[in-house]
Amino acid sequence: MWQKENSEEKKIIPEDLQTRYDKILKKPVKDNNIYLYLQIFFMAVMIVTAFMLKTGDSTLFRYAKEGYADFFEKNDYTKNNFSYEKYTELMEREISEALLKLKEVYYVIQSRGKSTDIPTNVSTEKYRVEKRGILPAVGYVSSSFGVRKDPFNKKNKDFHTGIDIANSKGSFVKASFSGKVIDCGYSNIAGNYIKVAVDDEITNLYAHNQFLLVKTGDKILQGQVIATMGDTGRRTGPHVHFEFAVNGIKYNPVYCLEI
Repeated sequence: MWQKENSEEKKIIPEDLQTRYDKILKKPVKDNNIYLYLQIFFMAVMIVTAFMLKTGDSTLFRYAKEGYADFFEKNDYTKNNFSYEKYTELMEREISEALLKLKEVYYVIQSRGKSTDIPTNVSTEKYRVEKRGILPAVGYVSSSFGVRKDPFNKKNKDFHTGIDIANSKGSFVKASFSGKVIDCGYSNIAGNYIKVAVDDEITNLYAHNQFLLVKTGDKILQGQVIATMGDTGRRTGPHVHFEFAVNGIKYNPVYCLEI
């Protein structure tokens, strides 16, 4: 019986894939090996990005940029006279050196903001008065005077220049001392605040209030309700931040209060 001849060309069986793979590996890297440059670039980007995300400091990027500029100046990877093995060895060494440099920068950045130095407008001495004040609110002391972990960045430390008394929003804030309101208003840090002059030297600050019930120029008495507790300004929850200062120097209020 007559059969139609198959007009399709016979497929050529490729040589063993493993043999071809071995041949490719033994070939030297050529000038136009774009993959080589891409590998170097992406490895550098990954390292720099990881450390930038960890520290959140633009200074690190500047150091990394300078480091990798030196890296490419010292090693001309456009030359075609070295093998894949040599390239790998050089890359491992250079990346290790770059990582060490980045770690040094990282530890410098991490040390920032962790200083426990006392601010110039603060004293840790125990200042006492003849007639003590009262706690400005009912509640609990959520943050004391002195060095503490930064509530907004747990890695850092800061110096808390007053005491925080926390309770529910709307709780009464009372005058700790009698005096005269010399300033009140709003700021991004203190929120709704009241500043009171007790005498010619002593001042008190009440911050993060919800509503202010007094105005500048008002004379107030100890125990008078002057505001309601709030969570305005830079804060982590409802509380009143209370400060005690003498001639502009802030002292620990607890030594001046009946607690």
